[in-house]
Amino acid sequence: MLRFSRLASSAARHQRAALYSSRQFHSRFIAASTSGSGGGNGGDNAGDSAGRFYGIGAAAAAVAALAAAALSSPNADSRFPTAQVATATTSATGSTHVTYEQQLKQKHSQRRIVTPIDRFDNGGEIKRTDGLTAADAGDSRSLQKSALTRSAPAALPLAAGGAATGKSTAQRTVAEQQATLPAPAAPADSPGSVVTMSDRTGLPSRVPYLIIGSGFAGMAAARAIRASDPLSKVLMIGDEPYPPYLRPPLSKELWRRKDDRVKAMLSPLGDMRRNSWLFVEPDSFFIEPRRLHLADTGGVSLWKGRRVIALDIADKRVTLDSGDRIEYGKCLLATGGRPRTLPVFDAAAAQSPEVAARTAYFRNIDDFQSLRNKANQAKSVIVIGGGFLGCELAVSLTEVAKKTGLEVHQVFKESGTLAHVLPPHLSEHTSKFIAQSGVAQYPGERVTSVDWDSAAGQVKVGLSSGRSLSADLCLVAVGIEANTQLAESAGLEIDPGDGGFLVNAELEARADLYAAGDACSYYDVLLGRRRVEHVNHAEESGAVAGRNMASDPADPGRKRSTYQHQSSFWCNLANTLAWDAVGLVDSRLETQSFFAMPPPASDDGAAGSDTAEDYQYPGVVFYLKAGRVVGILLWNLPDEIFQDKKAFAPSRLNLARKVLAERQLADPAALQALAREFDVYQTVDDDYQDLKKYMETKERQQQQAEASATANSSGPAATGVASAPVPA
Repeated sequence: MLRFSRLASSAARHQRAALYSSRQFHSRFIAASTSGSGGGNGGDNAGDSAGRFYGIGAAAAAVAALAAAALSSPNADSRFPTAQVATATTSATGSTHVTYEQQLKQKHSQRRIVTPIDRFDNGGEIKRTDGLTAADAGDSRSLQKSALTRSAPAALPLAAGGAATGKSTAQRTVAEQQATLPAPAAPADSPGSVVTMSDRTGLPSRVPYLIIGSGFAGMAAARAIRASDPLSKVLMIGDEPYPPYLRPPLSKELWRRKDDRVKAMLSPLGDMRRNSWLFVEPDSFFIEPRRLHLADTGGVSLWKGRRVIALDIADKRVTLDSGDRIEYGKCLLATGGRPRTLPVFDAAAAQSPEVAARTAYFRNIDDFQSLRNKANQAKSVIVIGGGFLGCELAVSLTEVAKKTGLEVHQVFKESGTLAHVLPPHLSEHTSKFIAQSGVAQYPGERVTSVDWDSAAGQVKVGLSSGRSLSADLCLVAVGIEANTQLAESAGLEIDPGDGGFLVNAELEARADLYAAGDACSYYDVLLGRRRVEHVNHAEESGAVAGRNMASDPADPGRKRSTYQHQSSFWCNLANTLAWDAVGLVDSRLETQSFFAMPPPASDDGAAGSDTAEDYQYPGVVFYLKAGRVVGILLWNLPDEIFQDKKAFAPSRLNLARKVLAERQLADPAALQALAREFDVYQTVDDDYQDLKKYMETKERQQQQAEASATANSSGPAATGVASAPVPA
C-alpha cells in the first residue's frame, strides 16, 4: 500500500500550512509486461530514499506558501499572480533538479492553448489580457499572434535649441521631440530580406527563406525565422487552400460542435480569436506572394494550392506543379504525411467506381467536411483501424449516430484498441469504453476482400475470420506515411525503418536544407532514432529548424541549436477518456502502472481483482527499456498539478521529461516514489482550491470591513447632522 500525505482538510489547516496530516490513501501497484515482468511494493519511505521531489513537492510547497501568505497578509491578493507562486515555490522546494521557475518557463513556451498574460497599463495596474499567447510576451518558440515590428527608441535625446523652448526634455512631449529629430535612415537590406521577382509571372523567383509545406511545423519555422531575423521575408508553399491549422480537432472536438459553430471555426476569415482556434492565423496575416518584395519590414507569404514536385539541391531551386521555379537561400522540408492506404481497397477502388466513391481517408479539412456530409447521409459505416485516428473517429461518428441512427463498426487486426501503445489492461479498458459508446468492434480481424454489392447498394468487406460486413461507407484509418517524394529528385536519404528524411541533430539534411515535423527522422540522444507524428513535435522541431536557418555565426544571439525536446502527445475519446504521454510509449516494452484506486470495502487493505473498470481512475504508466524509464503515460490526469486560469501550475509533462532526461532506473521503490510525485490523487489541486477560497473569503471580509469603516466615517455622526429614526 502506498501512503500519500496530504494537507489537513480542516479549516485549522490554514493556520498550520506547513504541517501535514497522517491521513492515508489506498493505492494499488499494478505491473503489466509483455515479457512477464514482476512488480513489487516499495516501502513508505521510498520517496525519501529516492531523494527527489519534482512535481508534487513543488506544488505542495506552493500551496503551503500561499497558506502562509494568507496568515501574514489579511489583504492577500486572491488573484494568485504567477510571480508570487513561483518565488514561494522555488524557495520552499530546496531542490536543484527542477525549480518551479524552470517549469514555468518551459510550460510558458510549450502551451497548446491561448492563455492570459499579465501586463501593466500606463497607470501601473496589473490587468488581465485574454487572447494572447506566450509568443506575444516575446517567446519565439511558440506561434506568435502578431507580426514583428521595429520598436521605438527607449529615450529621445534633447534636440538642438531645446533650451529655447523653456521646457526640459522630460517636460517636452514625444511629438515635440520627434519633430526636431532627423528622419531615420532606411534600414539596409539584410540577406534575409532580398526577394527577386519574375518579370514573366510577377511572382517570386528567388527568396531567402523557403518553406515547403504549410502545416504546423512550417508555421513554427516561419515564426522562428522572423524572431531571429526581424526583417526577413519567408515564402511558404502549401498544397491546401487554407492557412496553417491544427489537425487534432478534426477527429475530436469538431464532431461535438453544432453546425453553425463548425462553419465559423472552418473559416479563416475575420476575428480568429473570437471565431476559431483551429487556424494559427487568418488569411489577412499572410502577404500576397506578388507583394512579398514590397514588405519593408519583412513578413510571411503563403502560396496556397501549389505543390513542389522537384528539388535541385546543387542549384538550390525547386519546381512547382505549375511549372514555376524558385531559387532559395535556405529551405525547410515540412511536407508532413499522407494517409496510408490498404492494397485491398486500392485494388477494389480501381475496379469499381462505386467502391472508390464510398471509400474515405482522413487527413485534412476537406476530408473532415466530406466524411461529415457522407456520414450524415449514410446508414452504416465501417472504420478500418484501431490506432489513434481509427479510435477517435469511431467514437466521434457516434455523435452522428445519436442524431441519425448511424451504425458504426470498427475492424482492427490487434487484440484491442490502441494495442500498439497501451499495455493490455488499458487497451482492454479502452476497447470497452469504445464499445459502450455504441461502436461494434471486430478485434483480431484483417480485411481480405472488398467488393461492391449492387443488390444492396453497399460495400461488402470480407474479414479473415470468414465473416463479412456491408456498409454504405468505409473509412480507412491505418496511420500515415511521410511525404518524402522529393527525396528521389534531391538524392536525399530516407530512414529505411520508419520513413522520413534523415537529418542530423540540427535537423539539417544537407547544407542549407532542413526537415521538420512528421517528415523528418531525427536522432534522439536518449531514445535513439525516431520519427514522431504529433503536433507538439511539429511545433518544436519546426522552431529549432527555423532558428538554425536564420542563424548567424557573427551574431551571438543567433547561434545554431540541436533538437533535444521530448515531445508530448495526447488522445481524447468523447472528452471523457484522455491521456498524455512523453517519450517512447510502446506496448512491446515492459510497463509498470500506478493508479489511484478507491479504498477497499474491508479494513485489511487487501486489493481486489484487476478489472478494466479499475482504470477509469487517474494513473501513471512507466515504460521501461534496459532497466530505465524511457516513456511515461499520464492516464486521466491533467497536465497542470493544480488548476488556476490566472497562474501557471507545475506541469506533469515537464516532470515526465525531467525523469526521462535523468535516465531514471526502473527500481520498483523508485518508481513508487515517482508515481507519488505525479499526484495521482490530485490532492494538491484540492488543497490549492481550498486555500484559494479561504484567501478570497479573507479578502472579501477585509473589503467589507473597509467599506463599513468608510461608511461610518462619512455618515451623519461624522458630519454632525442628526439622523431620523428608522421605522420598524
